[in-house]
Amino acid sequence: MGEARLAIEIGTMKFSAEGTETWVDAKLEVFISQIRELGIQSSRPSKVNGNGGSTAEMPVDAVPLAIFLKEVSAGTSQNKRFLATAVWLKRQGQTNIQTASVVKALAEAQQQRLGNPADILNQNVKKGFCVKAGEGFYVTPEGEESLSST
Repeated sequence: MGEARLAIEIGTMKFSAEGTETWVDAKLEVFISQIRELGIQSSRPSKVNGNGGSTAEMPVDAVPLAIFLKEVSAGTSQNKRFLATAVWLKRQGQTNIQTASVVKALAEAQQQRLGNPADILNQNVKKGFCVKAGEGFYVTPEGEESLSST
């Protein structure tokens, strides 16, 4: 096992750990369980519709990307990490996701970068987990389900 370092900030709550991967994982699990016990959530901002009115607010899980990737066991699989990040972006309110958005989200969360994001998207399209649409893509229900089935 190699050395690992992780730092997460959620509002006023901060988590950082450095040590063996096993030790950092154990400490992260404790942090995640504490977050769940507190029931930390945020609200998605209201969207303004074409008539100037706003749509209803929807609660959005405020789980940082690093924690979400761990929860869905994205691990070292680039395809799964790409797909999980796209699902996380979707839950943040993005409807037409760009490959560059996935790359940016991973970089901002200080997660391992992807080798060839365009190829990884094509592999997820072939599996039926994503569909290209216009300038971007969206995750299919099968793609989301594949994350929870492992």
